[in-house]
Amino acid sequence: MRHLVTQSFRGYCAVAVIVAGFTGLWAVDVISVAIPVVGYAWFAVAAIGTLVAAGMAARPEEVIEPDATDDRIDEFEETTVTGAPLNLYAAALAAWACVSFGWVLGGMSAAGLTVVGYGWLAIAAYGALVAAGLVATHSDEVTTAVDPSDTLETDG
Repeated sequence: MRHLVTQSFRGYCAVAVIVAGFTGLWAVDVISVAIPVVGYAWFAVAAIGTLVAAGMAARPEEVIEPDATDDRIDEFEETTVTGAPLNLYAAALAAWACVSFGWVLGGMSAAGLTVVGYGWLAIAAYGALVAAGLVATHSDEVTTAVDPSDTLETDG
């Protein structure tokens, strides 16, 4: 099950990166598609993310490293770039997905597109800062998450 959760999360991340690239190309007029196509692509990303999150919530023992110590978990939750900032990022993603869905249901006006688009850009910029902080602060854990062939080291 752990392998399935890991691969599902990686797949979700890959889909999000592909859709982000697609959206970027669309935003600078390299490709021409209707606005709803972009919106529905992000709706699909949100739907996949919801399924992955539900799977992670249903099996938390498969998500948390079995050798994680309380000290390491506390350090992760209390570090400046994780904990509250990471929770804020997740909450912003969820809230803005709701706003975006409302925009799609509300008729997808051009003014709404501007607000929704800039909101996603702001969240993406904040997410890049949080990700950079995660990598800088927890580089060993990030390396292991990318290549989980070894387990994370513990305090002993």
